[in-house]
Amino acid sequence: MKRYRSVLAFALAAVLGFTAWRLGQSQPDAAVRGPVALIPSGSIDSERVDEIVLEREGVKHRFVRQGQGWQQLEPIPHAIDGWSMRQLITKALKAESVRSVDLATMSADTRAKALAEAGLAPPAGHIELIEAADAAGVRRTVGIDLGRRSLAGRAYAMLGSDGAGAGSRSYAVIDGALHEYALGRDTREYRRRELFVDLGELDRIALKSGENQLVVAREGRIYRIESPVRARADRVQVEELLDALRRAKSAGFVSDRPVELSAYGLAPAMATLEIAAAGSVRTLLIGDAVSLGAQDRFAMLDGTSTVVRVPAEVLATIVPRIDRLVDAVASGVRSRDIGGVEIASGLRRLSLRREADGWMASIGEQGATEPVAGSVERERVDGLLKALTETKAQAIELGAFPSSDSIATITLVGFAGEPLDTVRVARRESDSKWILENGDGVLRLHGSIELPLSADELGFRATR
Repeated sequence: MKRYRSVLAFALAAVLGFTAWRLGQSQPDAAVRGPVALIPSGSIDSERVDEIVLEREGVKHRFVRQGQGWQQLEPIPHAIDGWSMRQLITKALKAESVRSVDLATMSADTRAKALAEAGLAPPAGHIELIEAADAAGVRRTVGIDLGRRSLAGRAYAMLGSDGAGAGSRSYAVIDGALHEYALGRDTREYRRRELFVDLGELDRIALKSGENQLVVAREGRIYRIESPVRARADRVQVEELLDALRRAKSAGFVSDRPVELSAYGLAPAMATLEIAAAGSVRTLLIGDAVSLGAQDRFAMLDGTSTVVRVPAEVLATIVPRIDRLVDAVASGVRSRDIGGVEIASGLRRLSLRREADGWMASIGEQGATEPVAGSVERERVDGLLKALTETKAQAIELGAFPSSDSIATITLVGFAGEPLDTVRVARRESDSKWILENGDGVLRLHGSIELPLSADELGFRATR
């Protein structure tokens, strides 16, 4: 029995082998199996590709490397995600032919039928990878026609075609990854969604809405508010705003070539956000809400033709607000640079002078012949300077200083007797809020604050 089974198995193997051989012989000469690289090694250097042309659905998309980034030049200008371009290059160079069909031996009619069946006459898409010019000015180019997708994740492609199959000797069956990325993907997904791409060091921010304008500008390493008031800006808050601008992204692309910008509230825009950084100026046009009751808004970067959707939470971080950006500290003078303090209240003037071991003081009154000299407690003067140069206001208001509620005027003096800054102090009768203002039209409000102003509050002791 065992011998019979062995003979039967041997016979069956022989039959199967002969059948396989006959099937192989019966394959047409047109079919040659792979896998081999669709693009031969050395045809192009992926690191030197600086232009990609993708044609699909009758539209030509042209991507060009500019510096460290990529830009789409056609059909509309837009910044492109470099990772997307690297993926497109990689998928093209890694495409493998698992089977190629020889067209050279076919008649014209058979050839045309084969190309049509493969979706290559005309092709569903076309890709060109173009290298940067070498020393001789030569730019190598690789072109690929993309046909239809087939079963089991396969697809048809043709290397070196002119877009119509003419002159090509064969086409290939490849993995469908390249087709999926080049043809199945919305080309808008290649784009960068940052509103302000590669934003450099900030020079100026201007928010305009109707007649209102908020302007922040940099002077060296100092930021100042230029409008609606001229005041010191909080450096930390401005830098946080700049970080938010760098991170800000749209939620998607609404329309590339809108017929009527007014339909989106962009002609004229509801507001404009102008950013000057690293020598360039970019302006974001902010339009209507995307729908009734929604907080997201339409927007468009000036110089482009694409309307985008900007989420409400993004707008909240990038639209500058005066109450956030103004320096909430009463004076920009550093405490260690202060050599003296002059406090004028009514007819009385209290002068403080820093000494190596404390603070000396003198009290003068209008009509008095000689001021009264003495000293004050260091800790209390330190508390006063902290309130003026470190303590942030609880709230900010823009307006004229309420002279009717004025309590004192404080002048900070340098060690050479030069005036450094002046802070006016008021106590608002309506709500008992302390108000500090140093001539910039910004009222810095405090509910409670350690602010010793009188001789008694500073612990004055007359010299005997």
